[in-house]
Amino acid sequence: MAMDPLLSDILDQPRALRAALAAGVPAAAPLGGRVVLCGMGASYFATYPAYLRLLRAGVAVSRLEAGELLHFGREVLCPGTTAVVVSQSGRSAEVVRLLEARGGATVVGVTNDPRSPLGLGADGVVTLEAGPEAAGVATKTLACTLLRCDLLAGGDPGAWPAEVAAVETLLRDRERWLPELLSALGPAEHVFVLGRGPALAAALGTALMLKEAGAVHAEGLSVPQFRHGPLEAARPGRAALVLVSPGDLGGFDLALAAEMAAAGMSVAALCPEPRAAPPGVRALAWPSAGPAALLVAGQCLAHAFALRRGIVPGTFERVGKVTTRE
Repeated sequence: MAMDPLLSDILDQPRALRAALAAGVPAAAPLGGRVVLCGMGASYFATYPAYLRLLRAGVAVSRLEAGELLHFGREVLCPGTTAVVVSQSGRSAEVVRLLEARGGATVVGVTNDPRSPLGLGADGVVTLEAGPEAAGVATKTLACTLLRCDLLAGGDPGAWPAEVAAVETLLRDRERWLPELLSALGPAEHVFVLGRGPALAAALGTALMLKEAGAVHAEGLSVPQFRHGPLEAARPGRAALVLVSPGDLGGFDLALAAEMAAAGMSVAALCPEPRAAPPGVRALAWPSAGPAALLVAGQCLAHAFALRRGIVPGTFERVGKVTTRE
């Protein structure tokens, strides 16, 4: 039996990430001056770790969805601004219109297709090097976007081989940890995915994949944001996947996980460091706190949810891989 397109894309990620790393540090790195990061969907979520890195470096950086920037923030597209426009296809409707409305800004395009409108229209291009993606859901292109944006923002290429190795290990061993994760979350139709810092990109990306491929209602939020109201939605029949931070912050993450479990939710936690699981929380040891490795859980969950529902994994009924209209 032939492998389905989504699983094929998921399993191709170590190769794609190595190709993206071998492409080297983008010529536009490191970014400086006034920078705005933008994109849509998974491409936008993937800019968050780079945004945090630039903030820590003292860069005057902002971040806005491409559709919002186009209609409500176009004034920032002026001389002296570098607009980093991220689109895996390079053809999203908002991205194409931004190229026409760039003003005097310098546009750096991050795309998997250098022959796309973004690839041809940007002042500089950072290619993802992911290769063709067969399914509608972004998997290896999302992982490569995280890597290439990190290097563009001044990240250390030497930090990535360990992350690629973690992705490879997780994919090789998925038949060990995936049944445990599925069991921990149960048959819930409503799933919250929580993280913080760079892991928030994985939380948002996972929630999107669960909606796109798994056809379940999922919401990605930061751990602290969940306390500010959404905790009231904690009820039996709902599930949460908590991406636990390393260090002291992980204690806050697991404390919230325990409260959700006490409210009757099914709760799983991915822990990059040894942790004692609170009552009612299924803690899984995870080899890395990096967003690319954390996303493997969401990808495999979305694939499994699709199979459980009798859906062909990675196919769409109402949208396409490329959104060509606003």
